[in-house]
Amino acid sequence: MKSAAPENEYIPLDLRISVRRDTLRLISEMAEDMGISINEVFSFLAEDSVIDLELLEDLNKVEIPNKCSHDDLKKAFLKKKLC
Repeated sequence: MKSAAPENEYIPLDLRISVRRDTLRLISEMAEDMGISINEVFSFLAEDSVIDLELLEDLNKVEIPNKCSHDDLKKAFLKKKLC
């Protein structure tokens, strides 16, 4: 499949992954309901899971503490306007 922007062209990948039986059942049902293949469902899930990463300016500047309090976590979410 080609896109209008060459940098966004789809690249086929042959992957081998392991999922739980229940997960595979749900993904199979999802694919059937949508009328697409399981591979396409995984492709959409992979793209959806990283789409927001492009919006972050620089991931190297993200600091991940070893631990934090519940209040610290709430403050961090509010600071980033995630909730």
